Amino acid sequence: MHNNWNKTTIIFSLGADSAHPVKVTFQNAVPAPDTKQIENFGGILAQLTGLPFQSATVAKQDIVA
Repeated sequence: MHNNWNKTTIIFSLGADSAHPVKVTFQNAVPAPDTKQIENFGGILAQLTGLPFQSATVAKQDIVA
């Protein structure tokens, strides 16, 4: 019997200082986020925090055990 684990991590970078950004990390929030979803949620985080949205990094892991 095999178990499949899918893990998606999204790291949002916010703030005006690119040398010291504020990073917000979400794991397993969306199984397969597309570019538009990430941009939209980055905009929501920017509105909530008052910090400009800089970028996002998406990492996906598929593990079979």
